[in-house]
Amino acid sequence: MMRALTTDQAYELDKRASADFNIPGESLMGNAGLAVASFISKQPFDQKVKSIAVVAGKGNNGGDGFSAALELNKLNFDVSVFSIYKHEKLSNDSLIFFKKCRDAQIRIVEGSKPPISESFDLIVDAILGIGFSGQLRNEVSEWVEWINLNSSILCCDVPTGLNSSSGLVSTSTVKATHTITMGFPKLGLCIEPGKSFSGKTESVDIGFPKIEDELNGIDWRLIDSNFVDQIIKPMDSTTNKYAQGKVLVLAGSKGMTGAAFLSSMGALRSGAGLVKVFAPESLSEIYEKKITEGITVSCEDEGEGYFQVKNFEIIMDQVEWADAVLIGPGLGTNKETIDLLTMIYENINKPLVVDADGLNPFYKNRDLLKKLQCVLTPHHGELSRLLSISLGELKEKLVNHMEGFASSYPSVLIAKQPSSVIVHNISGYINTSGNPGLATAGTGDVLSGMVTAFIAQGYNLVESSCISTFIHGYVADKMSKKISERGLIASDLLLEIASSMSRYES
Repeated sequence: MMRALTTDQAYELDKRASADFNIPGESLMGNAGLAVASFISKQPFDQKVKSIAVVAGKGNNGGDGFSAALELNKLNFDVSVFSIYKHEKLSNDSLIFFKKCRDAQIRIVEGSKPPISESFDLIVDAILGIGFSGQLRNEVSEWVEWINLNSSILCCDVPTGLNSSSGLVSTSTVKATHTITMGFPKLGLCIEPGKSFSGKTESVDIGFPKIEDELNGIDWRLIDSNFVDQIIKPMDSTTNKYAQGKVLVLAGSKGMTGAAFLSSMGALRSGAGLVKVFAPESLSEIYEKKITEGITVSCEDEGEGYFQVKNFEIIMDQVEWADAVLIGPGLGTNKETIDLLTMIYENINKPLVVDADGLNPFYKNRDLLKKLQCVLTPHHGELSRLLSISLGELKEKLVNHMEGFASSYPSVLIAKQPSSVIVHNISGYINTSGNPGLATAGTGDVLSGMVTAFIAQGYNLVESSCISTFIHGYVADKMSKKISERGLIASDLLLEIASSMSRYES
């Protein structure tokens, strides 16, 4: 599974390469330029490339651009270099390659405005690398706007204007067709919206020491099909519905019975052998009609349509039967229900998935989380409430806050988004599947059912979370091509989930 780095980890790797392994920055920069030129020489673009403009900043990213220009010139490309700043302002290593370009008589234009009247087959963006956050300055923004007028754009390491840890972008950000990232992918290239600005991304080895496992912070990995293929095992030919995993679901309330249906079906379509669903008694008939393959357990509700404290004993009586328990989808925010959930969390000892309204008790009492074998599946709004921070603060420093959560609680945390982020202890995972079509009611309910089903089948909490988020996103990608991202609805996922499982049966 491919490693990915935060901005801080990328800086640490670069610093240790020099300090601990005596690898000169000039050597890394030279290798970066060689890798970029080699990639371009393969002509992976929509049109044949001959004329190339390299737009360079003053830091090491600009140095990668000067180095690339030098190598491209050797390959007989028609190269022009536009240095946004005068050479007196360049970093030491960048200045070395600037002078090499000048000695090679490569055309260099310093400190100018964008060449509006000129056109090129390819633009190489080497203005800003890792470490950027916030908004670009005007003198950079005007170059970004000019770069984005072109159809083929290759970025060195990260697109200018993109935060390499959070994936957040400036108002003006280079929209790459390709990104060559040095050493390892940066998290911001894998998390939306940054992922959509990075185009096709390829990591290249430029000679960093093999110390990525020694870097500070969480060990981040990318979840892809190869990773999932290695975890999921075919079904045992002698299995039965009891051995295949027993799932207990506490979900739904008046007006939100669909959440119980979607989460239960998500579990069944993911291979659970038996699913029991609790239902407020006044809604039991609806549950039984919708969830025909599940078992319904009625809970007295006096016609109110929501779960109450008095349902505690019947629920706990069933908990021992289950291999895994799902709590939350569509439960509502009634105080009686929240009090019931608090009692359950204080007494339950089964692997647990908590989604949506199931999170309500934790907002005022996070200590409840410290004793639970738990997977939490909040969207960003729910996660900001859970962490008691603003949504803006969460988005700006998502990775930092998730690392903080992982160091404080034993739970697995899935932050739901098109590129879902998962943390547990010292490990973090970025899902590579999914698209904006998942931004519709009920898709999270399906996901929570899937996670619970895999736990019930014997996979651990982290494996179940990674498997489920990848397949959930993969199915959304397939269905969006058949239907559309805009028109995708949660129930579209269910049959395709079952179909996608066929690849794991041989």
